[in-house]
Amino acid sequence: MADQDFKEPYNIFYFFGFIAALLIPTLPATLTWIRVVNGYAGY
Repeated sequence: MADQDFKEPYNIFYFFGFIAALLIPTLPATLTWIRVVNGYAGY
């Protein structure tokens, strides 16, 4: 089954598009979290 999925590039693009759609709303929170971690690491 996995081999057939890799032969279909559209499935991969759809998969990455789906993940991007899920991650875009969390970008501001992720960037803030990274700043907090870096801030604590800086101390």
